[in-house]
Amino acid sequence: MNCRHFTVVHVVQLIHFNTCCNALDICFSRPIQVLLRRKLYNPGVLFGRRGKHLKETPVQAPHGATACSRDQVEAQLNKLVSSEIFVHSPQLCRLLRYIVEQEIVGNGDGLKEYVLGTEVLGKDASFDPRIDTAVRTEARRLRQKLAEYYQTGGRHDPIEIGVPKGSYRAAFKTRPVSDPPIVIVPSAAGAIPKICSASVIVLTLAGIMAWWLWPRIRSISRVPSIAVIPLENLSADPEQEYFSDGMTDALFTDLAKLHGLSVISRTSMMQYKRTKKPVGEIAKDLKVDYVVEGTVTRAGGRVRISAQLIAAATDRHVWAESYERVATDALSLQGELAQAIAEQIHIHVTPQEGERLHARPVNIEAQDLYMKGRFNWQTRDTARMQDSIELFNRAIARDPGYALPYVGLADSHAVLAFRLDRKAEIAESCRAARKAIELDADLGEAYASLDSCVDQWDWRKREEQFRRALELSPSYPTAHQWYGAMLIDSGRSEEGLAEVRRAVELDPLGPSPNNALGMSLFFVRHYDESIRHCRQNLEVFSAYVESYNCLGFVYMKKGMYPQAIDVMEKAMSLTGGAPPVAALLTSIRALAGDRNAVTRLLQEYDGRDVTPVVRALLYHVNGDRDRTFEWLDKAVEQRSFASDTIGIHPMLDNLHSDPRWKALLRKMNLPII
Repeated sequence: MNCRHFTVVHVVQLIHFNTCCNALDICFSRPIQVLLRRKLYNPGVLFGRRGKHLKETPVQAPHGATACSRDQVEAQLNKLVSSEIFVHSPQLCRLLRYIVEQEIVGNGDGLKEYVLGTEVLGKDASFDPRIDTAVRTEARRLRQKLAEYYQTGGRHDPIEIGVPKGSYRAAFKTRPVSDPPIVIVPSAAGAIPKICSASVIVLTLAGIMAWWLWPRIRSISRVPSIAVIPLENLSADPEQEYFSDGMTDALFTDLAKLHGLSVISRTSMMQYKRTKKPVGEIAKDLKVDYVVEGTVTRAGGRVRISAQLIAAATDRHVWAESYERVATDALSLQGELAQAIAEQIHIHVTPQEGERLHARPVNIEAQDLYMKGRFNWQTRDTARMQDSIELFNRAIARDPGYALPYVGLADSHAVLAFRLDRKAEIAESCRAARKAIELDADLGEAYASLDSCVDQWDWRKREEQFRRALELSPSYPTAHQWYGAMLIDSGRSEEGLAEVRRAVELDPLGPSPNNALGMSLFFVRHYDESIRHCRQNLEVFSAYVESYNCLGFVYMKKGMYPQAIDVMEKAMSLTGGAPPVAALLTSIRALAGDRNAVTRLLQEYDGRDVTPVVRALLYHVNGDRDRTFEWLDKAVEQRSFASDTIGIHPMLDNLHSDPRWKALLRKMNLPII
């Protein structure tokens, strides 16, 4: 028997078919052989996906395309929407799925702009396609994505789904397959044992080949990673330091737009500014394949950047180049540099990504002010972030069409929302993020900040914003971090944990993603791992208060009260007794035996503007369940600080049996388990 093209799937399906026939004492051997020899047999058509029919009705594609079976089209659709090209574009996936499903059931003629706008894009009844071009824009993006898919990962797919220009209907056609599998069927009743023997041989060989090939396949398919060492300022004026940092930031931002590349964040890389550490050691620390280093010189209204690309595995220079432009064109220069680096490491830059790498001309004063603002924002110091807000506003005054300062404003207010007036800061963050997107719809960072504009309990809409951010900037660690936290808060712990871990991979030395991972591990009940991670963060960032809070919660949950009190007393000294820190320390002391501690603090907070979650925690520790639910309910209604963690917080586990808990989850649009 020639088993060269005999696949495991065919073996299993044939054995299943013959077993069923034997059980019914019906012999279909001869008819099946005839069908197979005529190449008309298809196991999926004979049995159907649900085993309920022996025939399958083909889907008649419009525009003269080749007819395909419904199962074939649905399988291809599922493959498309789960591909790397589509998976981060939920709106395009919904649009594609809708028009394909409508075509399958025969409603393709009814696919008009108004229907797609209201049914898929969430437009209300007042939607006017003559004024609002949203459907046409999304259809154009969908065609581009489909073309990109079938030119890359889907170039060998047997079915092609398209949306011809001038129409919103789906078209399906079969594509030639270079080497179709040949199915071999036994001609005698005694052949089944031979098939079984062949299947054992095939399975064994397949296992050996998979074991041998898997490490090699992974090495080929793995996304290459890169780190950009802060560019060195060679200008005569040391005051130009902010400019060289700004150029580093611009290069990182452009590289982070490329889907085929994993880019270590600027925050982690700033640890290596002016370092004498060899490039090979830096690459080893960060686990990257390539390192970029270079210099910036600014003089006489011109900018010169020299850069070199180094392969970590061999510590050799792969490429080096110098670029010189007028200072007003400095940001577009970085886009050119990013594209050159991508070419050197054989990264495919799509036409859409190429367009995003070309920045508009910017007023030089506005650009300077923006870079100074980012320089201050990176410190995360409250006073300096307030300075950055002033600088961003001055940049906008110089160049109102410049989108990046609005992103800077959104980010500054988003961080300050955790420290100052939450409602006012979130409103400012939302306003700035919307304006940034209005000026440039391709800024991934702005979509991450746009979370401030969405209702906290609209989990689907929030997810769409984060996925759009990651579609545009796949290496932006903050988007992975915030998206992961949102997924965990909504009960999708494994997905969320993976996103937060990805943020740490992209920003391994950043205090914020590392602390976020520690807290995420606490929320998913991995307490020992959470302790290890928070301790590691404090070894590097000893004044990072959030990591002390993380340890305080975990130690308290594990009943390790002396250790919890110790870390929270340190947090108190760092914050001057901020209410969330004081409430956590008081709760720990109460659980350790000081029952009057909570009463004293509640009396102290009487009449003060203290976030509802803090009060709820204190009442909960004090055993007052009615007041606990009263303040949890207020927290949910007000969308107050830390209210998004109520549904998954380990400290509230013993409330789950109370009927009021389910009512609380309903208000948060969370699943009731």
